Amino acid sequence: MNFTLFGYPRTGKTTLFNLLTGARLEVHAYEEGKKEPVLRTCRIPDDRLDRLGELYKEKKKVAAALDLVDLAGISAGEVKTSALLSLLRKADGLVHVVRAFEDEAAAPSRPVDPAGDIRVMEEELAVADFLSLQSRWEKLDKDLRKSKSPEGEKEKALLEKLRAAVEGGAGLRDVELTAAEEKLIRSFAFLSRKPLLHALNAPDKDAARLDDPDGLYGLAPHRGDVLAFCGRAESEIAELEPSEAEAFRDAFGIRRTIRDRFFEAAPRLLDIVFFFTIGKDEVRAWPVRSGSTAQAASGVIHTDIERGFIRAEVVPGPELFRLGSMPAAKEKGALRLEGKEYVVQDGDVIHFRFAP
Repeated sequence: MNFTLFGYPRTGKTTLFNLLTGARLEVHAYEEGKKEPVLRTCRIPDDRLDRLGELYKEKKKVAAALDLVDLAGISAGEVKTSALLSLLRKADGLVHVVRAFEDEAAAPSRPVDPAGDIRVMEEELAVADFLSLQSRWEKLDKDLRKSKSPEGEKEKALLEKLRAAVEGGAGLRDVELTAAEEKLIRSFAFLSRKPLLHALNAPDKDAARLDDPDGLYGLAPHRGDVLAFCGRAESEIAELEPSEAEAFRDAFGIRRTIRDRFFEAAPRLLDIVFFFTIGKDEVRAWPVRSGSTAQAASGVIHTDIERGFIRAEVVPGPELFRLGSMPAAKEKGALRLEGKEYVVQDGDVIHFRFAP
């Protein structure tokens, strides 16, 4: 799982990256072509894993991980030609960092306009996709004039459907596709189809009103989710001792940090759920796509388990915490035996039986 942070220059991308990862990258004025992408792997906080750790204190806790990439700023109008375009296409999800604070170095060339920046960036992502669609459509049309191909005709019809959606201003996120069509376009990695989070970097004066960024900043209808944060205030607070930090957050009116809110939102945006295992030496959280079967989920642990899958022994997390142990759950009838088609639920604690 990974998210890439991107946006126009001087929006606070590196500030947000530091807040999410705990890194201490230097935040400086944007210099085109100088800054290389930076990657950090973060452990996803989960109080359910913490509770398992309390039940099994002798075992190591292993959290699920999420990779975050910090990109240099992309100037307005340049997404479609940016050298960073390939990095955006590789991401599972995108975080568009938006400036909602005054910046003397950026004004008057870039006045504060979060709604406008969101609208234009969504349009830029769609334009980049349109150019990819058009290029492939033209090549395919040329090839089909020379030699007919049923598969080629299917792809061409799909590309025309997608192109019409982009031309109509809808982007590709809401276009309904069959599983076969999804597979056909997977290699394109269309930007306007990726999960998108707009992260508004707000001024300190708005710290207590960030729960409603749409209303606060008059955002026009948009296609991504929105979170707002106060980059400067949270960065200063992050340097304090925990006891002092809590008092300063209260003073600013910051009820929850952007880190807490982001790691809560990220799995939902990627349509990810978590199941847990209790092994010999560790308790562990495992991410899987929502709707995954037990057999497919077992393959996340090891392909040998998926190939030799026999059954899954499942206890819902709340039941395990209520009863206190797997043996108690079995004794009280809370442990279920499920087959390979069982759909894993968020929070399930699972032991897989398999033939080596």
